[in-house]
Amino acid sequence: MFVHALPRGIFAFAVISLVFGLVFHSQSSSTVSAQQPIETATALVSNAATETTPAAVAKATDIFLQLAANVGQTAPARHLVDYKLKNDSTSQPRYWAIVNFDQPSTSKRLYVFDTVEKKVNAYYVAHGRGSEGSRDDGIADVFSNQNHSNSSSLGIYRTLGEYNGQHGRSLRLEGLEASNSNVLTRGVVMHTADYVSESFIRQTGRLGRSEGCFAVEKSVGDALINELKNGAYIIASKG
Repeated sequence: MFVHALPRGIFAFAVISLVFGLVFHSQSSSTVSAQQPIETATALVSNAATETTPAAVAKATDIFLQLAANVGQTAPARHLVDYKLKNDSTSQPRYWAIVNFDQPSTSKRLYVFDTVEKKVNAYYVAHGRGSEGSRDDGIADVFSNQNHSNSSSLGIYRTLGEYNGQHGRSLRLEGLEASNSNVLTRGVVMHTADYVSESFIRQTGRLGRSEGCFAVEKSVGDALINELKNGAYIIASKG
């Protein structure tokens, strides 16, 4: 009865207002419902990013340092990592190597670290004949960066590509410090040699000597080149 008592104009206005209000409320509710999943997805993405930050994943450098500590090579490993983080902070090479010239040539003083398998292998490696001076005792204590010195060079190296040369399959090296900056032009590389073996040690009391190259046993040459080529870091240290 109340409806019939209202003037037609007022009644029509009331109906239109009611319809408009219902439509507006429906759209507002729909908008809020549509936004909710987006906010939830954003939160999930944010959490996922936090969980995969570098701090949550062991870096190759951290694994290398731990492996080096296990075999008493902390000092050269730390120097190598500090250099790399300063000059090449983004790459994560799997293999790293240390040549410890504090040890005589009769020791397996080439340490190769695999940061994926988390293991260390040690190998014989020769030094340059100029690094013994006038002695003949298998201990290197003279180092040079000069051409025709036939000496080993201390410092940090980065491996380049392989090639087939006088000693067969060989690995080019780039010297990264002032103490070994000429190794590429000197032709100092990693190669295999007959004078690097346990039988040679039994005969002479030491390994044979190179002209400054990292000469290794023939039986391990291919494996070492495969592991170290194209960007691995090596440090040759003494003291």
